[in-house]
Amino acid sequence: MKAESMRRRLLCVDDDSAFRQFYKNLLGSYGYDVTVAANGRQALKLFLSRKVDAVLTDLEMPEMTGAELATRLKKMRPELPVLLISGSKAAQGALPASVDVAVAKGTPTPKLVDHIETLLAKHRKAHAKLTPRRFAPLGSVLASIALAVYAIPRLWNSPAR
Repeated sequence: MKAESMRRRLLCVDDDSAFRQFYKNLLGSYGYDVTVAANGRQALKLFLSRKVDAVLTDLEMPEMTGAELATRLKKMRPELPVLLISGSKAAQGALPASVDVAVAKGTPTPKLVDHIETLLAKHRKAHAKLTPRRFAPLGSVLASIALAVYAIPRLWNSPAR
């Protein structure tokens, strides 16, 4: 696999262009493939058209808050890691159910990256739990196909009784 395809893809949403540029440059320097959106509506369009591994969103934005965006994203992909970034201390205390982690704006970059990596690792771990039961329907289908390939030609070629 190419190294480029293994880069984790972040969607960063903030109505402040300086923060969008900050996320793009700084998180990009940490090896993330960063897409930015200026508001919730733009974020939803980008989310539907690109592969996204995690979302970082500002809380307070016009038209759609970060919490509302998180709720809409989680309805489409419940396992999607969503990190809420806010300047409001109150928002960091009472997390909406659709948000995995909240951090304060101005959090040191290494700590922000640690939060992102923790969420991504938790998401990877959840996907790694493959059980045989998950594959049972596929096994049944393959067994039916194999039986049909074996039995049907023999039935057609057998002498009529």
